[in-house]
Amino acid sequence: MHNLVFAQYFATALSSAFNACYFFGYRSSPKTRRRIGAIVLGMVSLAIFIESLYFGTFSFYQGHEWTTSFFLNPSYWLGARLLLCLSSLLISALILRHLLANRR
Repeated sequence: MHNLVFAQYFATALSSAFNACYFFGYRSSPKTRRRIGAIVLGMVSLAIFIESLYFGTFSFYQGHEWTTSFFLNPSYWLGARLLLCLSSLLISALILRHLLANRR
């Protein structure tokens, strides 16, 4: 279970870092509203990246010791973070789809 929690944090951190880089580099639209939206999405992705990196590192260094505490039970962390991880991965998939469609 511990490895699954770490893998979830790692996947979330990677996808949110990718999302943040894309949104902070978004310059294709001259419309101010779209650029502001891209900055906001970039900041949210950066926040998710930092949070995932911090708690992923925490779970990695705690090892199996943390499974004895109710608050730090890995199964609760998996459930609580699942939607955030899936959302970040979905945004990454949409960005990749957009980038691949523009190559053609």
